[in-house]
Amino acid sequence: MNIIAIANQKGGTAKTTTAAALAVLLSRGGVRVHLVDADPQASLTTAFGVTDPNGLLYHAMCQRSPLPVVMLSENLSISPSSIDLSRGETQFIAEAGREYILRHCLEKTNLTNGATVILDCPPSLGVLSVNCLTAARYACVVVQPGGFELRTLVHLDDTVRMLNERVNPSLSVIGAVLTNCHPRRLITEEVCREVAQHWPVLGQVRADARLLYATTSGKVHYLTRFNALQDYAAVTSKLREVVPWLRRRSAA
Repeated sequence: MNIIAIANQKGGTAKTTTAAALAVLLSRGGVRVHLVDADPQASLTTAFGVTDPNGLLYHAMCQRSPLPVVMLSENLSISPSSIDLSRGETQFIAEAGREYILRHCLEKTNLTNGATVILDCPPSLGVLSVNCLTAARYACVVVQPGGFELRTLVHLDDTVRMLNERVNPSLSVIGAVLTNCHPRRLITEEVCREVAQHWPVLGQVRADARLLYATTSGKVHYLTRFNALQDYAAVTSKLREVVPWLRRRSAA
């Protein structure tokens, strides 16, 4: 499957906003996109004004059954999350084949052939994030400029390498997106240079309170011409250049 995991074990990096913005822009460009909110905080679910009151995602993973699918637009759908999923962090750890639970569920989910699946990972490297990275073909790392953020990348890099060796030989990091950037601050360029030593930098996204408001108010699919959205559009174009299945679609 064509799966990209949006990852960083540190919270507050605009990971969920990045997953939402990329999904909206790709779907507007004619790409069929399915989102999976794998975070029990359900921020991505809230961003699209959806709820999962019955914990359907959690129960699907428990039963290894198809994920719930909620249509958001012609080319965009989501498997919403809920606080119920937090039980999975402790419950799944004791189960055999725990790394493959989400992969098995996705294989059974009725999605359009060739759809791009975007996974919003939790801000941790627990069993739910490992499930996302085990299912994914690529990981896209989201980084916010700052000194402490760089320290977390070492652990993420080690986790990706371990999973690549043991459970998902297809996994690789496609690149990193820098978010909440202030171009005139030296820390932005310093972090950009540091990240570039590990992975390609797919783009820098300016800090934009309007994008944050749209996400937290459940109106992310109505995004228009915000500064940050223009930056995400550039990231989307870069993704379409480097991700094989998106590149083929662009050529078509």
